[in-house]
Amino acid sequence: MCEYVGVYPYFTTKEDMGFQAVIEAYGNNEPMPIWEGASENTIWGRPEYNIMFRALHDTIHMRYECDFSLEGELKASRIQGEICDILNLPVLKIIMHIETAGQALYYDEHGKFPPQSFTLDTYTKSK
Repeated sequence: MCEYVGVYPYFTTKEDMGFQAVIEAYGNNEPMPIWEGASENTIWGRPEYNIMFRALHDTIHMRYECDFSLEGELKASRIQGEICDILNLPVLKIIMHIETAGQALYYDEHGKFPPQSFTLDTYTKSK
């Protein structure tokens, strides 16, 4: 099991600066830039919750040295699941898995991110 990790400091940006900017900020002990775009109509309900999820997810990438490849996204998803296990949050574990691993697999197959409804639709179908 992994230890619980808090969210690394971050700030939001209107421009998607990409994962390299996150890596550089973390390496320089500076707040990470988190893109605020495409945060409407997500599984998280409110844009600020989607942004907070992105910050947590990128913190996991940095803290546990998960690169931003498909394999790195799958590793980050497993770690998120371990955190949910520690906190006894099984539904959140499923949602975070779909949001991370599911979207990464979709992107790998289709070359684009899935629609905003992907996580909710996938979760609803799994019940």
